[in-house]
Amino acid sequence: MITTYKVFVPSVIGSGSSLRTGLELKQLNIKKVLVVYDEGMKKVGISDKILNNLEAAGIEYIVFDKVIPDPPDTTVEEGAKIARESEIEGIVAIGGGSSMDTAKGINVLINNKPPISKYLGVQEGLKDGVPIIAIPTTSGTGSETTNMAVISLTKLNKKDSVVSPVCIPKLAILDPELTLGLPPNMTAATGIDALAHAVESLTGAHSNPLSDALSRESIRLIHKWLPVAYEDGSNLEAREFMMYASNYAGMAFTNALVHVGHSIGHTLGANFHIPHGIACALVLPEVMEYASKTEYKKVAMVCEALGHEIKENATPEEIGQGAKKVLRNFIKSLDIPNIKELDIKLEDLLKVAPAVTQDSGIALAPYRITTKQVTEMLKSAYNA
Repeated sequence: MITTYKVFVPSVIGSGSSLRTGLELKQLNIKKVLVVYDEGMKKVGISDKILNNLEAAGIEYIVFDKVIPDPPDTTVEEGAKIARESEIEGIVAIGGGSSMDTAKGINVLINNKPPISKYLGVQEGLKDGVPIIAIPTTSGTGSETTNMAVISLTKLNKKDSVVSPVCIPKLAILDPELTLGLPPNMTAATGIDALAHAVESLTGAHSNPLSDALSRESIRLIHKWLPVAYEDGSNLEAREFMMYASNYAGMAFTNALVHVGHSIGHTLGANFHIPHGIACALVLPEVMEYASKTEYKKVAMVCEALGHEIKENATPEEIGQGAKKVLRNFIKSLDIPNIKELDIKLEDLLKVAPAVTQDSGIALAPYRITTKQVTEMLKSAYNA
């Protein structure tokens, strides 16, 4: 087997590291930036902290604070217009996955003509943008390490990705202090997103020894530290280890990609406007049960990393059932609702099954999956 390792982003990690933002920009000889974030970052004081740091370092900045969840193409194109007109030299993205995706989409359009929908899928020949400095404020997406931007296409009512070197940040700054104010429900949802990245990277068609190692360590860290961060949001040690877990998972799925769980997550998110992490968690136990038919050794690794012992002579079916049970219990321990509890009718849910099989992530599934199988997974997870 020939393996190609892909993306790794230089990272500054540790408490207070966000106060190095201005210094890092000066070292990159960047004098003017677009700072991308949502209104929530201003309300909790995080954006002002970074902006003050930029001022102290003599960095000129333009604010784009119109980020919204599941960033739409219209927002990305508006931000890109401002970036081009302002002749920025870099982008500072502050926040969760939506801020990162918005910033990456903007970067794609700085030197490539809109609309963003022209650049969906893997893109090799795009013109370079500007350096992106990614400052995550959640521990989940791992977007600070990835080569993709997930964009909502408003006219098509679907989500899709731009995959390109233009989306890769130049530097990631991981300051766990920025995650201390994250409420329990957001801590759980983003942490489960990282778990989905890790388990899907480990079990998908493009897994490799490096992504496997990163995934397994990420799962172990999430199993140990996510419940702590969920119960005690002020625990800085738990917050720091969750940033490592998210970062490892992001590197894993950049090198191995994700599969059915995210295809389901994208479809549920686009149709029912469910937060991404929760959308990916809803059917993840069933996805691992499905994957165990061919990837039972990898699914057994998932169980082991989650503290669930698998018998030495266990069958693939038993391994799948074990993974389904341990994942469901872990997800429930974080008070993440099931699909029925989200007030989605079963008949409406099952209507989206065909769309799941049209998502690009299905190509990375361990083996061919049908609409009928997706339907059965959705039924199983509905009131689990």
